[in-house]
Amino acid sequence: MVVKFARSGRIAALLAAISFSLGATQPTAAKTPLTNVTICQYGDLLIYLPLYIAQDQKYFERQGLKVRFINGGGDDKTFAALAAGSAQFGVSDPTFTAIAREHGQKAVVIGTVVAGATYWGVTWNNAIKPTRSAAGLRNLRIATYEAPSTNYALMAKTLKEHKAEVGNASIVQGSYGGGLFAMLKANRADVAMELEPAVSTAVKQGAHVVYSYPEAYGPYMLTGIYEMEGYRDANRGTSQAVVTALEMAMRFAHANPAGAIEVARKKFPDVDPQVIRTAVTRMINESTLPSHVTMDARGWSNAVNVRVALGDLKNRSAADRTLDPSFAATAQAVR
Repeated sequence: MVVKFARSGRIAALLAAISFSLGATQPTAAKTPLTNVTICQYGDLLIYLPLYIAQDQKYFERQGLKVRFINGGGDDKTFAALAAGSAQFGVSDPTFTAIAREHGQKAVVIGTVVAGATYWGVTWNNAIKPTRSAAGLRNLRIATYEAPSTNYALMAKTLKEHKAEVGNASIVQGSYGGGLFAMLKANRADVAMELEPAVSTAVKQGAHVVYSYPEAYGPYMLTGIYEMEGYRDANRGTSQAVVTALEMAMRFAHANPAGAIEVARKKFPDVDPQVIRTAVTRMINESTLPSHVTMDARGWSNAVNVRVALGDLKNRSAADRTLDPSFAATAQAVR
């Protein structure tokens, strides 16, 4: 199905769905029980590497937590799982907290997980040349994940704002997990906007990168960790522990890239080790895997601007009220 900038009905589905310390274990005779925490993530994604480092290196455990991951399967679905009480924390596009707030559902973003718009346009068609300009996408069929995903939203905004330059360029929606490349091979799309390690895997198989969201959008808060306001107010120690563990994981990745690569290889054993190395190195060098869990003002503004431009978010006021930087600031001060 070819779609041009249409606002997805799944935003409505999201709104319907949401309508429904720091101390380590003490050396005593009886150990303090760990606090059980469920984190709902979009899915098992390499770009969420700080989560897996925090688990692998026992940073969560050192903060007194026993963490379980579940997968939402979409940005909207991840938030809906949180609103329904299936998890205490969500990890996905943080702008969905602002969309929900405009409709009375109060959640807060407490840290950054991914600090760049980490999608690249890939093709096996040698006639399509690399471009830094939207004009280079003219008349192309561009595959993204299904709306209202961030992947879809970024391309929808690009095509909408450069309508005269892109001609009949259109979005073709597909599923995460190989669905976009299948569309390329079936000639249902010309370019697929994909994540790592899929990008590096395709390049190793002869594809090439033709377009970059990181270049087009600059600093971008692609993924945050968030929670409901009520849970935060009642469990500030747990919130702080989660954010501090992520801060430790990010420091680990930047101080020890080889260690971060090893964690990624264990988490994704079916991916070519060289592809993992290339992808993780790119994430660290380009700081899409951030150095700290704190929230960048420009990155947040760019993410919010996309949702405002598409009409998913009415204005910035609700968005700015969703940020709670206090936990990240405390975590960054820990030495």
